[in-house]
Amino acid sequence: MTATRRDFLKVAAAAGASLTIGFRLYAVDDDAAAGLFKPNAWVQIDSDGSITLTVGKSEMGQGVRTTLPMILADELDADWSSIKLVQAMPGPDFQRLGTGGSGSTSGSWSTLRTAGAAARAMIVAAAATRWGVGASECRTSNSVVSHEPSNRTLRYGSLVADASLLPVPESPKLKSAAERTLVGKRTPRVDGREIVRGSAIYGLDARTPGMVYAVIARPPKLGSKLKSFDAERARKITGVTDVVAISRGVAVVGRSTWAALKGRDALDTAWEDGEHSSFDSDEHMKTLEKASRTPGLSTFKLGEGLPLLESAARKLEASYISPFHAHAPMEPMNSIADVRDGQCEIWS
Repeated sequence: MTATRRDFLKVAAAAGASLTIGFRLYAVDDDAAAGLFKPNAWVQIDSDGSITLTVGKSEMGQGVRTTLPMILADELDADWSSIKLVQAMPGPDFQRLGTGGSGSTSGSWSTLRTAGAAARAMIVAAAATRWGVGASECRTSNSVVSHEPSNRTLRYGSLVADASLLPVPESPKLKSAAERTLVGKRTPRVDGREIVRGSAIYGLDARTPGMVYAVIARPPKLGSKLKSFDAERARKITGVTDVVAISRGVAVVGRSTWAALKGRDALDTAWEDGEHSSFDSDEHMKTLEKASRTPGLSTFKLGEGLPLLESAARKLEASYISPFHAHAPMEPMNSIADVRDGQCEIWS
């Protein structure tokens, strides 16, 4: 995740009121090579000193709304209370909005550090020029640039107009681990209070005018086919507005979640077993255990472990089996589809 000059594009906002640095959290693609501005993150420092990090990573309980701003704020020497994270919206400026693989923090680490260090270097250069001193004589802390020999200080916000006119440094100096003031230190989650109090907004909390609710009766076994269902019986449930057969089950629509759920219970569905109906978990585990004892494809080899084990004076053998687990969130999977005027907007 090395940031190069091609990764950065500085944008001076109206009247030089802010300093904005756009950057990519992934490899540079053909659009960047062609000189097009299509970053997937940016940091903006406004004249009032507020700092905003816009990034296409979703908060799913892993804490990225805290960790990503921390990485940036540490290298920027920013006032932690003045920095916030804004969720990126899909569009030409944000091409990658995926979140997964436990890679949000590790994948953003180097680039966010470089972005913060670059912005700090530009602000320091602006302060040094204004004072007529060398940049090496200036220090930064808590969103303030200071020149100790003359006892002068300037807040970041007062320097962004000048800093926005400077070139973005290609390889800004990064902090050492000992110099970090936030990363590695106990820092409360920025959304912890809302989560604990139950005021945090999740997908299921969203509402639109005239909204109805749909639930799906799904096959009890993988690959089962729908044979029949009683739509009229479901429609008799108060609040049920529609029953629709879909490719993998039956959708019941109602004016409330409860009505849709009760309608689904009333469907009296019948299913035809598919090719996986005879699947047996115990037999599957035996197949896996047998396969584990047969020679496999070697992808990496170091040393002569197996021959040494064979000649060992004492041998220990154990089998470890993990059952099937659902890779599912605590919040039920959900989406909202807003269909009107020949268009469909989906929140998921």
